[in-house]
Amino acid sequence: MPQHTLLVAALAAALAAPLSAAADTTTDAAGDASTLAAVRVTGSNIKRSDTETANPVQVIGREQLQATGKASVADVLRSISANTGNAANETSNSGWASGSAGIGLRGLSQKNTLVLLNGRRLANYGFPANGLSDTFVNLNALPLVAVERIEVLKDGASAVYGSDAVAGVVNIITRQDFQGAEIGGSVGTADQGGLDETKLKFVGGLGDLETDGYNILVSLEGYNRDRLDQDERALTRSGIYSDQPGGRWNGWSAKGARYLVGGASVPMLDANGQCPEGTTLVASAPIDGLAGNTCGFNQAPFTTLIPSTKRWQAYANGTFRVSDTVEAFGEVLYSEVKGVSWFGSSPFFTLESGRFALNAETGLAEPVSSSLPAGNPYNPYGTAVPIEYTFFNLGGTIKTNRSQSYRGLVGVRGSTGNWDWELGAFGARSSERETVSGGFANRWALADALASGSYNLLNPSATPQAVLDGINIATLRPAESVLLGVDAKISGTLGRTWAGDIGFAAGAEWRREKLDSNNPWQIDAGLQVRPAIAEVHGERKVSAAYAEANVPLASKLELSLAARADHYDDFGDAFSPKIGLRWQPLDVLLVRAAASKGFRAPSLSENSDSTSISYGSVVDPFDPDLPGSRQNPTFFTVGNTDLKPERTRSYNFGVVLSPWQNTNLSVDYYRIELENLVGTNNTQTLVTSNVPGAVQRDERGKLQAVYNRYQNLSDLKTSGIDVELRQRIPTDRFGVFNLGSAYTHVRDYRRPSVVGGPLVDYAGSNLGATLPKNKATTSLDWTLGDFSTALTWYYTSGYDQRASTAARAVQDRVDSYSQFDLYLAWRGIEQLTVYAKVQNLADEEPPYDASFPGIRAPYDFSQYDLRGRYFTVGFDYRF
Repeated sequence: MPQHTLLVAALAAALAAPLSAAADTTTDAAGDASTLAAVRVTGSNIKRSDTETANPVQVIGREQLQATGKASVADVLRSISANTGNAANETSNSGWASGSAGIGLRGLSQKNTLVLLNGRRLANYGFPANGLSDTFVNLNALPLVAVERIEVLKDGASAVYGSDAVAGVVNIITRQDFQGAEIGGSVGTADQGGLDETKLKFVGGLGDLETDGYNILVSLEGYNRDRLDQDERALTRSGIYSDQPGGRWNGWSAKGARYLVGGASVPMLDANGQCPEGTTLVASAPIDGLAGNTCGFNQAPFTTLIPSTKRWQAYANGTFRVSDTVEAFGEVLYSEVKGVSWFGSSPFFTLESGRFALNAETGLAEPVSSSLPAGNPYNPYGTAVPIEYTFFNLGGTIKTNRSQSYRGLVGVRGSTGNWDWELGAFGARSSERETVSGGFANRWALADALASGSYNLLNPSATPQAVLDGINIATLRPAESVLLGVDAKISGTLGRTWAGDIGFAAGAEWRREKLDSNNPWQIDAGLQVRPAIAEVHGERKVSAAYAEANVPLASKLELSLAARADHYDDFGDAFSPKIGLRWQPLDVLLVRAAASKGFRAPSLSENSDSTSISYGSVVDPFDPDLPGSRQNPTFFTVGNTDLKPERTRSYNFGVVLSPWQNTNLSVDYYRIELENLVGTNNTQTLVTSNVPGAVQRDERGKLQAVYNRYQNLSDLKTSGIDVELRQRIPTDRFGVFNLGSAYTHVRDYRRPSVVGGPLVDYAGSNLGATLPKNKATTSLDWTLGDFSTALTWYYTSGYDQRASTAARAVQDRVDSYSQFDLYLAWRGIEQLTVYAKVQNLADEEPPYDASFPGIRAPYDFSQYDLRGRYFTVGFDYRF
């Protein structure tokens, strides 16, 4: 018998045996008719009537979701206080996951937060984020209209759910047993223009489970939002930030058309002293520090701040009574998402130093020369000379991401005596297609055109179309993520102790995960200059068994035990135990604590023979032209088949106070420790230290490339405090008031910046991903008669400027940010709700960050966006 099978069997027996021995099989015939219905709370498979457990769980109900004014599940979750940073943002347009969004609790990135739909897993997005490191569930593929509530477990839960539940679990729970129909729609626009949106929805339910023996729910949702480009906002329109600390003409490119001679910039001018069409004669120094002039251009019209998106989503679930004790159930989710944006920091193809292409025979990257041959008629020097030139007439790099995802589930459940049981099988897929309409160059056709002079560098419009057609490349990148699984579980009462019933649950799971991300064929053929590569082919099978028990030790004291054994066919076994205590010495006081061990399996993109070539920016203190400026090298990252899983320890201690009626205050301390942390050397640290072998420069010392590999680093340790307040204030004359606030303080976040290096505290800084120490969401809502309103305050604290020495020299700290949103609703007509929402009432701009001036914007776009004040009006009608 395999070792992991023995471990699974021992696990269930170890938990069940002592409990059976202590059980009192007598029952209380009197019963309590007032007992609340038992439900499952995220973090456990045992049903219970009280929702405050040994684990802290934040619940966001449907009314709260409506009042936020958010248009998607992703927007809602990104605003919660526990999402402190380091997660994919829909506004990102420089990676393969453009238009998608994830959630990363505790700043541990989205690969450490497990996302569930009705308690079961979903397929990951086909394109990983953050290089190839982060595989995650695309929250934009989940229909908000079908959501009943969102439960956020803010504690480690590997003992219940297995891998990825290191920082916590987000469980999205859909509406059940719904009858009738709802329709709704809304339109929205930004005060400064752009981002026009339209939303339509339908929800219908048929059948009463108790009387008809079945219930079927169907929801449909359509959403469209226009793109926002940089030239549509005053802050970024000019691309000139020289009035800000450390700012220059960061939004401009000096690489429109120029020669590089002796470290100086020499513009390419025709006989009339004019720059090529699309560029302007300007000094180079304000842009990149080089002496001389250049033919530059403002990139604002060709840079996307927020991609456009179209979403069509359908969801259906059904429950059918088979007998008095058995029912069948199923659900189907389908989502189609399309996002369009200018691609990253190169809206058109630019020939410059540091460009690479694959060698079709060896599969290795090799540099592409940026020198203009001596025989070119537009070369006045008689010898090969380096140039930087942007080819506008090859078309723009307009990127379109199309994603289709689904999940189907069938199952049967029932009850026998004191036990509930459930069997389920599911399949899920996320299929991606990324197309780039143009703006890429065929290396061989380009080299021929430059050698022969058939491309007119001074008057590009005079270039023959056949030459352009030979150079231009449009690409298609496919990817697919597949998840198949079956599970079985039981839960019920195992017996009694002297203090009450013993709750018990056990189950087993099996699943198969597969991820394939392919390159466009032009890359593998060695044709494309500056290839963006996300090559991943990985597959694994996972089997697991788990058990849980809630043991009353006294009338007010409860012990919870859980353990899970997982077997992965790629790296081996993982065992995850958890223990918790729930003590309620007074009606107004609850004390809870939990400790657990967990793990995160290396993602299929980390531990396969994967290859990533990507492009971004980094501050280079050794730049030969402008030390401390932001440069755009090529980033090479490869996978590692010898990776070990991350091992974790999680601790939680908290109190819940209810000193008055309708008052609930919780304070929880958390601590998470990770060993065998999977990651790469910090890119900025490599460049700052100019590490040989990892940092490649040209003959002038200009940064060309940074090389990395996924490795098991040393440790990561983080801790903090969560505070949540809920207060309801009913009045006779002035209606009902509700105050709610959720606050997270990150005490520390320590990890190594290089392999084998000491732990460095990243909390409250932008040393790596920006991690503000404090984040809070506070809302006050008021209902009076047919009117209701809600005011929500989103607060993010400032952070220390530590991204680079140059940025720190001009800015000590980035300011905090506050945003206020207002919701108004009227229900004066039966079954009709008319509402209006204003997001960012004060039209606040994101705080300036001196390390970010560049092609995107002068703020941290992983935290903020330039949506500005935004208006939405809409209606909901139920019939």
